[in-house]
Amino acid sequence: MSKKNYDNHNRWRNKTVVFRVSAEEDLHLEALVKLTGLTKQDYIIRRLLCRNVVV
Repeated sequence: MSKKNYDNHNRWRNKTVVFRVSAEEDLHLEALVKLTGLTKQDYIIRRLLCRNVVV
């Protein structure tokens, strides 16, 4: 059995969501994530759940 992975808030994340993007979309996403100072995972989750992302 593999070791459980916890996030920065000590929550166990046991589901994986994967999607593909183009090279241009990846550059755009990376730039947006860098501006916020969040992790890519936290940024994507906040955007998908329509939560505010403060820069």
